[in-house]
Order: sequence, then structure tokens, then C-alpha cells
Amino acid sequence: MSAPIRGGAGGGARDAYTGPTIHCAHWKDQYALDRLHVAVVGGGAALATVVPPVAARARRVTVFQHDPVWILPTPPLPGLRLLLGRVPAGALGTLPADSAPPLPGDPVTPAAAASRAAPGPGAPGRFGLDALRWGGRQVLRRVAAANLRAQVGDSWVRRQLTPDQRAAVRVHGRYYRALRQPNCTLVSWPIARLAPLGIRTVDGIEHRVDCIIYAEDPS
Repeated sequence: MSAPIRGGAGGGARDAYTGPTIHCAHWKDQYALDRLHVAVVGGGAALATVVPPVAARARRVTVFQHDPVWILPTPPLPGLRLLLGRVPAGALGTLPADSAPPLPGDPVTPAAAASRAAPGPGAPGRFGLDALRWGGRQVLRRVAAANLRAQVGDSWVRRQLTPDQRAAVRVHGRYYRALRQPNCTLVSWPIARLAPLGIRTVDGIEHRVDCIIYAEDPS
């Protein structure tokens, strides 16, 4: 049975909000959200990990996203697994735990770092490896852009979900689907400040919510 939500905001500007807050990188269904309007605030991989299970349980979810990332579909598109197998190590950023199978570039152990620092005989030179990594990133981001176009029909929402070209690439199969659910809304305006009963965006609208979940990548 899920536990009830208790507690207030943390320090700093978050003290302005008087309702309960939760800080997590992954959602484990540890709180009862069935009757709540939940705000999820965050960016990167943590947001894509937290939103789908929260949207599946909460009465209503409002998503405040910053720093979007490129998202590849899972299960992979035809041929994507073969493509990923050819991408050199280090071509992608790290993936959060439990979000998807590991990709090239996931957490580098000291042993792996040492092996990269001293490539064996016949290994490509630094310039060649950098070129391969650059090419791998470009291909995967093109696939991610196609995935975004296929899953998000609304052009304005799609624009808000389009990251900078240099953003990391992640694998998440449910984030875009969760945003399409009738109980889930993506707010495109940046947050101006917190209010006692919710979140005020720069367009002057106050979004009143029952609790705030901060989707935060592990530091």
C-alpha cells in the first residue's frame, strides 16, 4: 500500500510553496497520488523517468520541463539495436539506472577509462575516434528527432520537447505517451516563482497543485 504524502518544501525559494514536496530521480509508487493534482518539475532523463508512472496514478499531472533531452524509442526502431552496437564507446551520455538497457557511453569505470587512455595496437587515432563519436551522435539525434515527430503531433508541444543539438540522448519508451494522456499537461512557459498553493509561470498564471515532485538526476 502506498504511503500518504507528508512534509513541506525544502529550503530557499521552495519555502514559498506550503504543500508537500518530493525529490526523486525514479518513481517507485511509494506515495498515494490517486486523488491528487501533481506538478512534476525537472529536466533531462529524470523527468522522462518519473512522469510516466506518476501520470499512470495521479488524478492530474502538470509537467514543468527544463533542459529536454533527445529520446530514442524503446523497444528500438528496426535496425536501431544494430546501429547502437556500432557506435563507439563514449558517443552517448549516461543513462539513469532502471530506465533502459545500457548504451555505449554509460558510466565509465576506472578500468574502462584506463583502457581508453591507452588504446591497443591497431586502435583508431584520436581524430578518427572523435569523428566516429560525432557521426554516431548525429545519426542517433536524427533518429530521436524522427521519434519525436512520430509520437507528438502538436507542433507547439513538439517545439517545447525539442532539445539543443548538443543535448544528451536517452532511451525512454513511455515519456511521450504519458504526455499524450488526457490527465497530463506540459506547460511551455518557464517557472517565475513558487506560490503558497502552487507554481506561477512567467505568463502570470498560477498553477495550483496538491504536491510537487522534483525529478532530479543523481548528482
